[in-house]
Amino acid sequence: MLRRFDALPDMAMVKQLLQQLVRQTIADPSRHVDKPLVFYGAGNLGRMAKVYCDRLGIKIEAVVDQQADQHRQDPFWQDVTLLLPEDVPLQLKHSSLLAICVANAVFSHLQETLTEQGWQDVVHFYDISEAYRDKHPLSNGWFCAQLSTEEAEQISTVMEQWNDPQSRAYHLQFIAWRHLRQDWLFAGAEMQPENRYLIPEVKSVVHQQEVIADIGAHQGKPSLLLLDAFNYHYKSLWIFEPDPENLSLIESKLEKLISRDRDQVHLYGTALSNVSGMRQFFAGAGYACQLSEIGDTSLSVKTFDAFDVPVTFMKLHLEGEELNVLQGAEKTLRKHRPIVTSTAYHNRLGLYKMAAWLMKTLDNYQFFFRLHSGCGTGAVIYAIPSERYQRTNNAGVNNES
Repeated sequence: MLRRFDALPDMAMVKQLLQQLVRQTIADPSRHVDKPLVFYGAGNLGRMAKVYCDRLGIKIEAVVDQQADQHRQDPFWQDVTLLLPEDVPLQLKHSSLLAICVANAVFSHLQETLTEQGWQDVVHFYDISEAYRDKHPLSNGWFCAQLSTEEAEQISTVMEQWNDPQSRAYHLQFIAWRHLRQDWLFAGAEMQPENRYLIPEVKSVVHQQEVIADIGAHQGKPSLLLLDAFNYHYKSLWIFEPDPENLSLIESKLEKLISRDRDQVHLYGTALSNVSGMRQFFAGAGYACQLSEIGDTSLSVKTFDAFDVPVTFMKLHLEGEELNVLQGAEKTLRKHRPIVTSTAYHNRLGLYKMAAWLMKTLDNYQFFFRLHSGCGTGAVIYAIPSERYQRTNNAGVNNES
């Protein structure tokens, strides 16, 4: 279902819409694969979905993509049938389960279009992954079955503290998908896929002496994006990635940088949380590597505070461990007052608890909420120290060096 709003929400509208959300419920949307599985989309999400299905032994019947001819040349897809949309047999449309593997599109629009083209059973891939959480911890499809009046009041309190009405719009959009699987689109609050971690409000205040912490660095792409945005002028870079496969790829990808800036780049294969100890880790899953009770590896966990990093820019993407890591960095956050950019879409803590903790802990900060991809994913909380934000906005240009 799609709802459109012609204006950004003020707080009166926020409270009205939250009450509507409290009163509505839907059935659990998670979906087991009970018929031949076809993917729509062979991009980044399609690739992640294939890795996921291969790990669980779920057969992929075919992949449909506008660039099927190009993807056929990729060894990654060599064992899968790739089809152009116009080449899909009608029988396959009638007999299969079509999983949409497109992140940067409005799901309702795409589902409607595909249904009109003859597909009989269309879901999002994340609703499939949610059905197998006992075997794989990927949580991007988590579903909020109930939203209480008390939770709505807590969310409203957070909404009042966002810096701009766009944040309220994105936050409502995020909740609507998680609770009702509805696309809510607000004029003036469009999806921003191109600037995750570096929205204009952040980019305008960074300087050439940042101490950067990339926590949950995956395979090094986020670090490179940040460094590129800073024109490779930085004081130091601290990378944390506990998965051995990902860490090896980071070392390869950043080999020249590490060699050139040996004293500035610090690479740790360490998992972080709110307390030190031993935890189970789900390894070898690419984007979805994470601390998890169903993990098959045991590893040592530390707090960020234990590293005593004088961080000025902190980025977190931790598949649901973000709030724990922030709590394990509280002394550092209070002492060094960094810019914080953290994903908030991997579990229910993203509804309000993560934002509420940051707003309570970080005095005199400016807070923003943005969505950088669809279906309730790509939600990022931004926290900017007021002294940096106001200085830059008053001056018009950031001249700090």
